[in-house]
Parts: sequence; C-alpha cells; structure tokens
Amino acid sequence: MQEKAEKAPTKYDETMLLAQIDRLAKRGISLERTLSLITDLLHRGFPHYDWVGVYGLEGEELVLRGWTGPRATEHVRIPIGQGICGLAARTGETVNVPDVNADPRYLACFPTTRSEIVVPIKDDEGVYGEIDVDSDRPAAFSEQDQRFLEAAAERLVPLLKRWLQPEEA
Repeated sequence: MQEKAEKAPTKYDETMLLAQIDRLAKRGISLERTLSLITDLLHRGFPHYDWVGVYGLEGEELVLRGWTGPRATEHVRIPIGQGICGLAARTGETVNVPDVNADPRYLACFPTTRSEIVVPIKDDEGVYGEIDVDSDRPAAFSEQDQRFLEAAAERLVPLLKRWLQPEEA
C-alpha cells in the first residue's frame, strides 16, 4: 500500500507563486537566469522541496537549465527513458515516487533524497522539459503538490518553446 503524503505545508500562497512564475517567464531575460529564479521561488515556497531543477529537452536528452538546492547534481544530462526524469519525459506523465530507495529506476543524486516528483513541461505538441523536485522526506509529495507543479509547468511551456525551439527564420 502506497504511503499518503500529508497536506503540503507551504510558506506562500500558491496563486501568488503561479502569478510570480508567469511574470518571470515573460521577462525576456536569459533562460538559465529565469529558470534559476523560478526554481529558487519554488524551493523557498515549500519547506519540503529540498532540491528543485528544471530540465529542457534537447534532442534525446534532458539538459539541466536551472536549479536551486544545497548542492549541484551530477545528472546535468539525462537520456530520454533513463531514470525517473527520463521516464516522465518519455511518457509525458507526472511521476511521483514516494520512496526512491524502493524504485530501481531512480538515478541517485543525493544520499538524503527519500522521494521525488517529476512533472513534464508539455502541451498538445509535445514535451519541452520538466520540473524535478526532491525531498528528504518519504512520501513528501501530495496530490496538491502535483496539481500545483502541473500548473507551474503549464506556465513554463511558452518559455521553453521560445528558448529551446526557436522559430525557423
């Protein structure tokens, strides 16, 4: 039986966070700077989000474009289909892993990570990247977290489309 996550404790109002993500995504600054600001916002907004990263899809690889957390990950490039991130990119579906130690697909980043949620950044045309969140708590991510992160991912679609797949001249 899967553990149920408690209601996600938040420091900030989710509606306010989504509005801030919208504003940041439309500012026109570099992709990496924008995504670093957004991951920082998410990291500060939720005490159980220990590490937050945004990967962009480039060819058959996910490439880390922005992150916030206590340290860098060695997984800055992940092939589609590899690990939890690669699975989410391949299927276009959110993957919520309540216990990474029990999931053989998990690519270990940090010894303290106990759970992970990966949310594709996608629209009807395809997947452009994903939001990856780790927690040191088991079963840290609730349905509320999933809904919020999916709403945040929707707001990042135009940004990733513009920066990662520019229109041909």
